[in-house]
Amino acid sequence: MLDIATSMVFVGVLTASNCIAAFLMWRSYKELHGLASVSAGCLALTAAFALMVFRDPHLITAGNTAMTLAIALVTDGMVELLGGRSRRGWVLGMTVFTALFWELVQWGDGDSTLIRVVVATVIYVGFYSRLLVEVIRNRDQISGARTCLILTLIGHMAVLLARVMVAVINPDPSFVFSTRFLPWFQLEGAVVMMLTFFSIMFMVGAQLSATLRQRTLSLAAERRMHAQLRQFLGMLGHELRTPLAIIDRSAEMSLELLDPTQPLVTRRLDTIRATVDRLRGMMDNLLMAERAELEVSDADLVDLARVVRDLMRLLAQKYEDGRIIAVLPETPAQVRGNREMLATAIGNLLDNALKYSPAGQPVHITVQQGSSITITVEDRGIGFPSHQLPQVGQRFFRADNARTVQGTGLGLSIVKTIVDKHSGLVTFGNATNGGAVATIMLPSARR
Repeated sequence: MLDIATSMVFVGVLTASNCIAAFLMWRSYKELHGLASVSAGCLALTAAFALMVFRDPHLITAGNTAMTLAIALVTDGMVELLGGRSRRGWVLGMTVFTALFWELVQWGDGDSTLIRVVVATVIYVGFYSRLLVEVIRNRDQISGARTCLILTLIGHMAVLLARVMVAVINPDPSFVFSTRFLPWFQLEGAVVMMLTFFSIMFMVGAQLSATLRQRTLSLAAERRMHAQLRQFLGMLGHELRTPLAIIDRSAEMSLELLDPTQPLVTRRLDTIRATVDRLRGMMDNLLMAERAELEVSDADLVDLARVVRDLMRLLAQKYEDGRIIAVLPETPAQVRGNREMLATAIGNLLDNALKYSPAGQPVHITVQQGSSITITVEDRGIGFPSHQLPQVGQRFFRADNARTVQGTGLGLSIVKTIVDKHSGLVTFGNATNGGAVATIMLPSARR
């Protein structure tokens, strides 16, 4: 069973992490209205969770006031990021009301759990409802994270209302704030924080993209904004990995401390870890897809034969050693471009071929030189359905025969984008004796 101390530590660390990330974003992109409020709200949220440790009546008032201020500032800042109007007077008024109300209730009747829960829920749901309306109204502002944010807000409001129902049915404070329910309520709040912060990051990205479109009148302005977007994507990947790592580590520690006679909880913790691992992979693919769209080809000389050798060593750690059979030229097969991006494209083809082939079946890769460099990857796997070949390489597309294997539908899309950025051509097809064939053609640096 999850205990209060563990949940408090977990939520506190996650909140502090979000606070630091929000502050860094605000310092980096001060021109984005709303980031200052989000940063201040995360700081107030950190203070609110820290004050929860103390049970002095005045500190309880301070903690609840900080919580109201935090939710008000974060939602107000997100509304600003969406293009809505800031209502700082409303934020200040509800914060003052919370402070006075909590002091009055505790002075009059310290055990009025039902009143406190109902009033707090009404305040929080009011702020979340305002944000939800703004998200629904702005259909194109945060297209990638819009659905996630809408579901998160609706789900969290449902949990808050369910808590009110519990308080109405059983107003005993020892029941509402018991060690049985409180840790899970805090854990749900942590998940909401992570998903909300995820949406904030994408809102910032949407704002930066809009700014980029407005500044394309000169080539110099476009290049500066591309650099900012690449920096943002790097920070996005770093900051999202932190809460995921915290969740994974907390679940791992819980498994180590758990009584082995609780198989149901053990299975749920294992599910949490597996889900976190899948989220990591999905996040890496999404970030790589966005980066591939932004990245321009560098002028570096890249030896593709050497890239293939390096990839074979790396993939041998994930799959059986010796499964990749390579035919490489004796002289360097050089192209001009970004080595990391080209390695990602070839690595995705090899990883797909290995993943969709039966265990032990070889994967063949050939690098040929001429007026162009041709890389061919052929496997003995499930291949592509012939009627869906024109769709292969589209973002998020997954063939009918691949749906039983875990994936995001981004791997081949990333390959196509990277090859296009390097003035190349990629084709997909089926081998005559079964399996899939992917061919990349890139301009040779010797032409």
